[in-house]
Amino acid sequence: MTHIYLDYNASAPLHPDVWRVMEPILNPECGAHNASSVHYYGRAGRKIIEDARCHVSDLVGADVNQVIFNSGATEGNNTVLRHFTEKYPDESILISAVEHPSVSEAISANGGCVRVVPVDGDGLIRLDVLADMLSTQEKVSLLSCMYVNNETGVVQDIHALSALAHKYGALFHCDATQGVGRIPVDMRADGIDFLTLSSHKIGGPQGGGALVLGLCGQTPQLLIGGGQEKSARAGTENVAGIAGFGAAAQVVRDGLDTYQDLAILRDKLEEGLKVISPDVIIHSENVSRVVNTSFFSLNGANSQSMLMAFDLEGIALSNGSACSSGTVKPSVTLKAMGKSAEIASSALRVSLGWATKEGDIDAFLSAWKKIYSRINT
Repeated sequence: MTHIYLDYNASAPLHPDVWRVMEPILNPECGAHNASSVHYYGRAGRKIIEDARCHVSDLVGADVNQVIFNSGATEGNNTVLRHFTEKYPDESILISAVEHPSVSEAISANGGCVRVVPVDGDGLIRLDVLADMLSTQEKVSLLSCMYVNNETGVVQDIHALSALAHKYGALFHCDATQGVGRIPVDMRADGIDFLTLSSHKIGGPQGGGALVLGLCGQTPQLLIGGGQEKSARAGTENVAGIAGFGAAAQVVRDGLDTYQDLAILRDKLEEGLKVISPDVIIHSENVSRVVNTSFFSLNGANSQSMLMAFDLEGIALSNGSACSSGTVKPSVTLKAMGKSAEIASSALRVSLGWATKEGDIDAFLSAWKKIYSRINT
């Protein structure tokens, strides 16, 4: 059986150009690159890391010295949120209703005061309500909003969000995990104070990422006990992983224009869905989305059963967030958007990427036709 991967929002396959950079570093004949060592191998590792730092800073429009490598966006989100709950215990943190658990649960786990900003039926943050919350409630230290939703692919108005936060004296954190490599991201232009990234979403290796700092003068720390990453993140650096992340940043930055061609495949998929199943609901289709994501529901169906049916057809996709140890739960995003429990429990996400071909979409639609027929018999 041929297996087709349509779950890039969960994790993108390692890009060949990334592997070409990582392979010689992982070769045991090349020695161990502990970048904290002063010998030849340590200096070589340090150069690898600093080159990657340049590539990541170029990708997001940041000062190269403000990039702190870590294990991924979950760590970055926890680092920022824990910092604000501890430093400003008497002030509120505002987050959107569609944030990743590594934001929302990081606040509650550390005893912070969190207030949730609602979204509309398309998943866009209610700017009018946000302005009200910032102006009429107690002091707010931080506003945290993701750039692109991992389930719907909806793109938020980050510039407007950061401007509102700054107007009322709050700093702005943005989880850009699903945005980088898909749309232009510019920290300076967008007014972002803290940006979090994951390598594996853009064709880099898993277990790597970065916290990128704006010029707000604060450096949140989670791990202490070493001078690595300019004393901002303790622990021996993953040289090969960082090299892969830097290479992936180069690949997606250079390919940003051609990446938009995925809209052709995404649109073909959604048009096919509507022809085969006129009762399908495609979420957020009338607002700005990244071109690789389609999130849809079939009322009365069960997402877990449909996922299993697709897997038997050799097609890998998901029902939304893939960060819950393989569990299948109703979409939190759709519930926040005001959708019914039935709609939220029947959602599937297809996400495309660098290796997706038109034939993959044809195979998906062929499988969907069979699955839909069984559901309606």
